Amino acid sequence: MPFQQVAILGLGLIGASLGMALKQTSSPPLVVGFDPDQETLRRAKREKAIDRAAATTEAAVRGADTIVLAAPVRAIIDLLADLGPHLDDSALVTDTGSTKAAIVKQASASLPAQAGFVGGHPLAGRLRSGVSGPDAQLFVGSVYCLTPTAGAPPWAVERASELVQSVGATPHFVDPEEHDGLLAAVSHLPYFTAAALVAAVASQSAWPEMAKLAAGGFRTATSLVESSDEMWTDIALTNRGPLLRQLDELIASLSELRSLVSDSQAAELAAMLSRAHRLHTDWVEANEMQAPSSAPRAEPRAQRRRFLFFR
Repeated sequence: MPFQQVAILGLGLIGASLGMALKQTSSPPLVVGFDPDQETLRRAKREKAIDRAAATTEAAVRGADTIVLAAPVRAIIDLLADLGPHLDDSALVTDTGSTKAAIVKQASASLPAQAGFVGGHPLAGRLRSGVSGPDAQLFVGSVYCLTPTAGAPPWAVERASELVQSVGATPHFVDPEEHDGLLAAVSHLPYFTAAALVAAVASQSAWPEMAKLAAGGFRTATSLVESSDEMWTDIALTNRGPLLRQLDELIASLSELRSLVSDSQAAELAAMLSRAHRLHTDWVEANEMQAPSSAPRAEPRAQRRRFLFFR
């Protein structure tokens, strides 16, 4: 089903890049954009990420067959609460938020029955916030999570999948809560670990002298903190349970490491480090061997909560 008119609410890196990617498809839709920041809105128009700038969210979604909410997570939740009365019949509503359960819950409560909602999360982006501009190729070869509920209309799931594939990404269907549990470990925990490391080291009185000696290792280990503070605050507050469980896992691992160092258990310490090295190497090599076309994909109807400890 071709897209005729797409509304993108939120024109940061993801939203503007999505607009640019859609304009490069074989049958580009009309792309209408909205952003509360007027300079961001003007820039998106200059960079041809959108065809038309809307002054309000209501104006942006008027006549759209597809609406993409590309704002921070809590802003997406607020948008869902307000959009319902303004949607056309049979409009697809999707989002790009980094957590899914809270968004899906709000969509179920706020959107009319005729609107099809399918949560989304592109695993694409840049390390640092505010670096460079949008890129029509940003999604090419990436995994793009889609989180339809069991009650999502089949046409909405199909259209969301077509949207993802049209910008060069691979759809990966996953339960919303399972998504949040998995991403808490491999996406959210690394950021908060880096933030805690910077806070622990830079709060010490010797930090001015430490900073002179901090080189590539410290920069690499802490580089994630250069991304958006607002985005990560939203992630923490909308994924508290899974994130707290992963923080507890990390604290337990650090406690074990501390004990091995404190007790000078050289063999056990070496074994722990060796295992971490091996696991990381295996993961990197598996990623390098996996072609984009073979990215992991679950069937749309396989929406069972396979990992009970993520509940």
